[in-house]
Amino acid sequence: THMCMRMHMSLSLAATLSTSAALLLESRRSLLALPVLVTPLCARSDEVLHILDYPKQGSCGEALIPDAGIPFVKAFGGLESGSCASAGYSVKEGEEKGTGERDKDRTYTVYGKG
Repeated sequence: THMCMRMHMSLSLAATLSTSAALLLESRRSLLALPVLVTPLCARSDEVLHILDYPKQGSCGEALIPDAGIPFVKAFGGLESGSCASAGYSVKEGEEKGTGERDKDRTYTVYGKG
């Protein structure tokens, strides 16, 4: 998201250039269209989080969580940053859905210690 903020600041600065400098970018219309093209690429990011003994006891569940949901699942769901491998679980055992009411549609990749 920091890269996106710098990109938006750069675009704002470019929009205030004099008319002669703006001509170097071909036209003002292309300059104004640029933020629309850049914003969707920066709008969303996901992070890999893991949780021990879930969804299967003795294993580690790993899930890709949207950026907006990360604080919630860390605070209330017990998930931690990083992959299962970072917690010592590196043998892939398969995939399972969550067993809780709020994550029953989330797919976890399950890892064991091997």
